[in-house]
Amino acid sequence: MSPDPNLFSIIHDRRSMRQFLDKPVPEEVLEKILTAGFRAPFAAQLCSIVYTRDSKKIDTLRQLGAYPTTKVLMFFLVDLRRLEKIMKQRGHTYDFDDSYTLWLGLEDASLVAENVILAAEGLGLGSVLLGAAPYFVELLAEMFKIPKRVFPIVGLCLGYPDPAEHTEIRPRFPLEYSAYQDEYLDHSTADIEACMRVMDEGYLAQNYYVERNAKIPLAKGKDDIDYDTYSWCEHISRKFCQGGWAKYPFLEMLRLQGFDV
Repeated sequence: MSPDPNLFSIIHDRRSMRQFLDKPVPEEVLEKILTAGFRAPFAAQLCSIVYTRDSKKIDTLRQLGAYPTTKVLMFFLVDLRRLEKIMKQRGHTYDFDDSYTLWLGLEDASLVAENVILAAEGLGLGSVLLGAAPYFVELLAEMFKIPKRVFPIVGLCLGYPDPAEHTEIRPRFPLEYSAYQDEYLDHSTADIEACMRVMDEGYLAQNYYVERNAKIPLAKGKDDIDYDTYSWCEHISRKFCQGGWAKYPFLEMLRLQGFDV
């Protein structure tokens, strides 16, 4: 099979889009994207997708971070219910470690989501992921009639991007600090500083947090960092240093959906 340079362009040029044109996504285009999504490698086909074009539902789900201009809003689900029904048809009863089956389902859902994103890009659409979806499992379960043994992993806004939106390709850690041959690299202080420098300088140059007014406040102590120096490393640190994000621990949310963890 000969290499496809266009695929590499799609991968390297992709960026999250948050403003979409008031242009519907045709059914045949969406079907093509979804079909490509499910061509992803899989552990046990433990992924399903639920999606909506309903503007009222999308508006309700803005609390998840959904963007009101999106034309399609979809959620990628770990789906053990279908597996158990297949097993029942074959005369078997599910008897396995739910935590590991969920792990396999996470793999499946992640791979399908990436295929959907790249397929959409290849057809001229844009997207942005919504990582908070699991914390709204009760709302999503009610809205989309998601049964027990099915769990939302991540959401995705999808549509034709508004060319008026200015967005940059975001920086990534240097490859030598992310991919290691033969053994894990336990980063030195200098390595960590190199990673931080690439991320922070890149985001500062793009005015990313200033444009979005996205500084996370500190719950305790004086905040001496202003937008001149507030960048990715401080932002990601504040996300994970001030306790949980939801009223339930994550495992409890899984139990609400009928998983034995």
